Amino acid sequence: MRIFGVVSVFFFLTIVFLTFNASSEVHKFDNLTVAEEETRTFTDDQIWVQGDILIDGEITFENCSLNINRTLDLTTSEIRIKPGGQLNLFNTTISTMEVSSNTGIDNESIISPYTLVLNESSLSIYNSRIYYGMIWLVKGDVEITGLVLDGFNMINYGIFSENTTLKASSVSIRNYTQGLRSIGATPDLEFIFYYNCSTQMTQEWWLTFSPFDNSTGLPISGFEVRQWENERMIGTWNWAKEYEIDSFGQKINHTTQLSFYLNLYFGYIDKSWEGRIFENTDLIQNFNLNHTLISLDYPIIFVDNEVLEMGQKAPKWSNVNFSVIVNNPTDINFYNINLNLLINGNLGYSTTVILLNSNDSQRTNVSWTASVEGPMSFGVRVVVIDYSGDSTDYTISVYRFLQVESSSDSTGQSSGSWTALLAIFVLMGLCCYIIYTGMEEETLTSSSKEIISEDEDLREIAISEEIGDEKDLE
Repeated sequence: MRIFGVVSVFFFLTIVFLTFNASSEVHKFDNLTVAEEETRTFTDDQIWVQGDILIDGEITFENCSLNINRTLDLTTSEIRIKPGGQLNLFNTTISTMEVSSNTGIDNESIISPYTLVLNESSLSIYNSRIYYGMIWLVKGDVEITGLVLDGFNMINYGIFSENTTLKASSVSIRNYTQGLRSIGATPDLEFIFYYNCSTQMTQEWWLTFSPFDNSTGLPISGFEVRQWENERMIGTWNWAKEYEIDSFGQKINHTTQLSFYLNLYFGYIDKSWEGRIFENTDLIQNFNLNHTLISLDYPIIFVDNEVLEMGQKAPKWSNVNFSVIVNNPTDINFYNINLNLLINGNLGYSTTVILLNSNDSQRTNVSWTASVEGPMSFGVRVVVIDYSGDSTDYTISVYRFLQVESSSDSTGQSSGSWTALLAIFVLMGLCCYIIYTGMEEETLTSSSKEIISEDEDLREIAISEEIGDEKDLE
């Protein structure tokens, strides 16, 4: 019985030893592939991959240590789950380090980050660790319960999820520029911890843009869509943030700013849009491109900067301005709009070129020196280009009546002016004659008074001399 007991113990220990050796088996692959409809399982193993893991079927790693090294051509390695594939990680650690081909002992001095890519497939992770890696999820089903994800500041994103049904709990995301970026679907998250991530998480949504001509209902092609953050243009507009959670865990709601630009060569469309995005959104925008709505309104004629009243004539060679309001209710900004002066339906007298902004009105003048005499039709014509190039360009005109004084009117005015001037000269001459006559009479009167005074003096002297002679005679 003792011998039987000893043999039994020896047999048991042998099985335990063989089982232990089997459980710590080491596998080395250049590329590890799982074919479609194939199922593979690794339990308690060490797996070294010098390349990629490509999964079309289903593969399970349980209680394993999985090393993903850089591929032989020195490109980044991938664990890629192809459409219809399935990857299961249970209590497994995935990391990266170089394997020495001589000794088979790992060399931790060379680190080569890798990517776990899910493409329209399934991923299940339980109580595992992924170091130096990034998880990229596209249109799949993912369930994670218990995961330590550490990028050691060598990778931008921890988890990048696009249109994926993601349910995650008890996940620690460490040392990434951004911990989780979710686009196109809302993840179901519970107990997610971030450490040393510049941005912990963003929730974003896909954007599409559908422009239409509201006068025809037809789509418009050729638009450039740009997304802005204040004055800075963001590199893409295909998605927009709903919110982000910063490094301190503060949730920041985001307002999306977009601009829509269309080059028409003779002009352009440039409109902006601003708002919150809460789901995948098709921005349907209608544009007014009906060029026949442009109008010329409220025409006024100015002559030498004065409004020409009804019945008045413009002097020949005077400065005449035809002033009109150009009204543009469309979304087109025109580089050059030519306002051509029309005299009796003829062009070539004067042109004014303006820049016409969208949804704007401006008053402008077309100037002309009145070199043509007589009554005339006086107006402005504008030709507006059709943006589609398929229709006829639109011509608009506005007219007013103008009469420029003729040469006979000018001669009559000159004769009247000369007559008035002659009358003034005659009147001035008459005044001078009257004044002169009055002065001459005054001079004669004073001369007469002087003569009379002299005669009286002579008479007195003569009488005195006579009296003296009589006394002498006595």
